[in-house]
Amino acid sequence: MPSVSHRRIVAIDLDDTLSHTIEALAAWHNDTYETNLKHSDFHTQNLWEVWGGSREEACQKVREFYTSKHFLDLQPINDYALESLRMLKRRRFSLVIVTSRQQLVAEETKRWVDKCYPGVFDSIYFCNLYLTHAEQQDLISKPKSAILREINAELLVEDSLEHALECAQVGVPVLLFDREGSYGWNHINIEGKGPQESDAMILPRNVTRIKTWKQVIAHFPKPASPLRFCWVPSDFANSDDESDDLDTVNVDDMSDDEQYGSEGGEEWTKSNSRELIWA
Repeated sequence: MPSVSHRRIVAIDLDDTLSHTIEALAAWHNDTYETNLKHSDFHTQNLWEVWGGSREEACQKVREFYTSKHFLDLQPINDYALESLRMLKRRRFSLVIVTSRQQLVAEETKRWVDKCYPGVFDSIYFCNLYLTHAEQQDLISKPKSAILREINAELLVEDSLEHALECAQVGVPVLLFDREGSYGWNHINIEGKGPQESDAMILPRNVTRIKTWKQVIAHFPKPASPLRFCWVPSDFANSDDESDDLDTVNVDDMSDDEQYGSEGGEEWTKSNSRELIWA
């Protein structure tokens, strides 16, 4: 395990949090096995329950997927994910990926992250989950909750309901990523009894469902700005002398996420006393 950063650590899941993995997996399966799977068919992350067969066969299929063009050409999620992560990086957070993937695809994963999220992440932690019987002889699995505790992560952004509940149980706050409300697998009852009518029935207080990366940033308070006053010329017409007195105009705190409007911070408003024009 690499040495832990002294900066505050935010952990990010990879598949379907940073990448469109399920869409690529469905397309690959359709091309390879002549099926007609859609994104909406993935109501669970137990893939053998989606396309049939055993758990071992599903793991073998995923290994086939890893060697395909569909996997190598995974598309990143273009939902302000990169912009949001860069913003957190500028705020001096240490960003790490904690993924269920196996170390078998470590090189491919690193190349993809470097291409799609350049200069953003400090480390990638592989949990080695969903191993085949043969892989279990050589590789060691570790739950995400254990890794998060080892690295002292303060927060996890995750699309899996199962992992979210597991990590929340050990005290790690989780933002449950449900892109535009379309991730059926994180709406299901964890005991497999079908869809839940209310998220409040299953989500503990330290798990928050979010639907966009803008909402991720909204959970981080705006950093205080050192700028407190703007100085402008006083009104000479109403002044007793013509000295170069300056009036003071208070300004609100500002941050680097004004571009996100009400979701990422309050929008700027003009001063009530006078309009400022910046050259």
